[in-house]
Amino acid sequence: MTRTIYVATDGSDRDGNGTVKEPFGSLDRAVQEIRNLTAAGLLKPVTVYIRGGCYERSEPLSLDERDSGTPECPVTYRAYPGEEVVITGGKAVTGWERMEDGIWRASYDLGYVPSTLYADGRRVLQARLPSVGYYETDTPITPLHDHRLGITFKEGEAPEIPAGDCRLSVFVWPGEGEWNWFSETKTAVHYDAANRYLSFGSPASWPIGEGSRFYIQGSLAFLRAPGQFCIDESQGYVYYWPADSGADPNEQTIIAPAIKRILQIQGSSPELPVSGITFSDLTFSSTDFFPEYRMMENNVDRDEHREGLIYMRNAANIRIERCRLLQSGSCGIYLDRDAAGIRMDGNIIASFGHIGISLSGYAPGEGAFSGPAAADRNGHHAITNNYIEHGGELVGHGCGILLYQSGHNLIAHNRISHMPRYGISMKGLRYGELPAEIYGLTVTWENHWDFLHTRDNLIAGNDISSVMEDSQDGGMIEAWGVGRGNIITNNDLHDSGIHFSFGFGIYLDDAADDFTVCNNVIRGLYSTGKGKLWMLIFSKGIGNRIFNNLLVDNPMAISGIGSQEMAGEQNKDIEIASNIVYNSGNLYYFVNYTDERFASADRNLYWRNGEPCRIAGELPLAPKGPDELGRNVYEWSQWRTLREGSYDAASLCCDPLFVDRAAGDYRLQAESPAYSLGWQDIALGEFGPRQSYPV
Repeated sequence: MTRTIYVATDGSDRDGNGTVKEPFGSLDRAVQEIRNLTAAGLLKPVTVYIRGGCYERSEPLSLDERDSGTPECPVTYRAYPGEEVVITGGKAVTGWERMEDGIWRASYDLGYVPSTLYADGRRVLQARLPSVGYYETDTPITPLHDHRLGITFKEGEAPEIPAGDCRLSVFVWPGEGEWNWFSETKTAVHYDAANRYLSFGSPASWPIGEGSRFYIQGSLAFLRAPGQFCIDESQGYVYYWPADSGADPNEQTIIAPAIKRILQIQGSSPELPVSGITFSDLTFSSTDFFPEYRMMENNVDRDEHREGLIYMRNAANIRIERCRLLQSGSCGIYLDRDAAGIRMDGNIIASFGHIGISLSGYAPGEGAFSGPAAADRNGHHAITNNYIEHGGELVGHGCGILLYQSGHNLIAHNRISHMPRYGISMKGLRYGELPAEIYGLTVTWENHWDFLHTRDNLIAGNDISSVMEDSQDGGMIEAWGVGRGNIITNNDLHDSGIHFSFGFGIYLDDAADDFTVCNNVIRGLYSTGKGKLWMLIFSKGIGNRIFNNLLVDNPMAISGIGSQEMAGEQNKDIEIASNIVYNSGNLYYFVNYTDERFASADRNLYWRNGEPCRIAGELPLAPKGPDELGRNVYEWSQWRTLREGSYDAASLCCDPLFVDRAAGDYRLQAESPAYSLGWQDIALGEFGPRQSYPV
């Protein structure tokens, strides 16, 4: 038998008893009832049925170890069958009156000023200039203007900014114009119109050189395009221009978010975790962003930015299943430091400001641990069958799933799309950046992997498309400075573009060692404008194994597989075998080369509309001409003379014979020459979620 508790919007915390006929009126009252039960010792499973309706939160619903279930008596919070439950972190704005030029306004006296707004489930951005796209910074006119303390408009682009505008902020990509790796949102405090210089209240994390992209936001004077809003605190109004010019805001649901997390699952300490709780079939929506956002430091989120619709710390064996996590100011789900065995299955995570699911363990050296093994506290999670889309809407380096110092995870059969940078990112800290001593131990080359906990992860069966939409130097699946034993297999990476600068398909960046990359399909990647699709698989690091991947119909790619040693991190002992590279650039690209780079390379099949197979970059050979990146092109016959003729001795340059390439059927015909090279068929129809949920 299961103990059942009921909550309804028309229930009563005072007069209700939690039954279906007399439900409680709030989730907090249900939590208190369960806490009473657990204090006495749970004797049976408990299910809280939440009746349909909208439950507004002005503060997070907080659970701790007193609310835990047990393996025999779990606790479940779920929507009543057939009813939709929405738990929201904001309040509705009503009473709109029409102004001019498509703009509406409503009285605003909620007692707080949000940094974002939502209308019928879509994010409404702050009024901004330019209305779309970016300005690019100019070099400061006067040396007194610090490159970290503000931005300079180019001549002819400086707008009129009302004096005393107190809500002005700048979204900017700090760097030298090329480093569009991380974005920041900075509060503006003063405008020097004569010198076109807008200064910040605090310095940016990096200098902002000429050509850095930015826009300014927050002034009513900037409300010049649909889909934007502005709050004028002095007048007590919110102004809104609907994305649909014919829409009436009085017939929309306009939510002003008030909090940054809705559900907080946090035990008192790592020794007292929350556990044994499931959340099913619920909608969590509408949280706020930060007035000012600073980029990560050494890939570590700052404490003030560790937020999500669902936040967990000191938690274990929690399940989030078939839920809808929508319209987050920051992340969908944030697992902070101590978290183990969390299962996230079959959820829809959409329209989030930063990251869909963030697994963020302890940074190397963080915490008072006895050694690296004791600091490995975030992992053994399962992220499966989720739809993760439209992320990074407020943070330019946002991605679908981030693994930072988190290992032994299963990331499988998710569909990820529409991200500004990565689809899936794995982060740690490369050897050259590690402290000399951690937890009282000297860090050496031999032991440095012990401190890197993003290891032994299985990334499998995912469908990833439309990423790298607003950033550069990234990939659809990416890794930097991580631990060993990670596997990337059977993923479909497709239909994604590089729109400026450069990017990759699978990107094993600095110090990404001991990866297995196999049975992946990379197809339909492209470039636009000044963008360059470089390598479809770019392998830095040591001892990576790249085999049985299908790289097909990426005609704008520079090459199928590339490598580079940089930043003092070794790049060697790569093993390459049985890949098909079809209409996808040169076979290999070497930004630089040593005889240790490839441990082996053979039994690959290459075809490029009948053109000869070529290698590009820098090789100890006589070049046949320049390549499009300013290096060289070499003939395949030259390449095969290196290392005593051991490279690609059995590889073929011929048509792989797809069943119906024009129709996107990349199965191989029975007589395909790829089979003689050891090709193993990839299950092409088994990518993405294995269950269907309404999006």
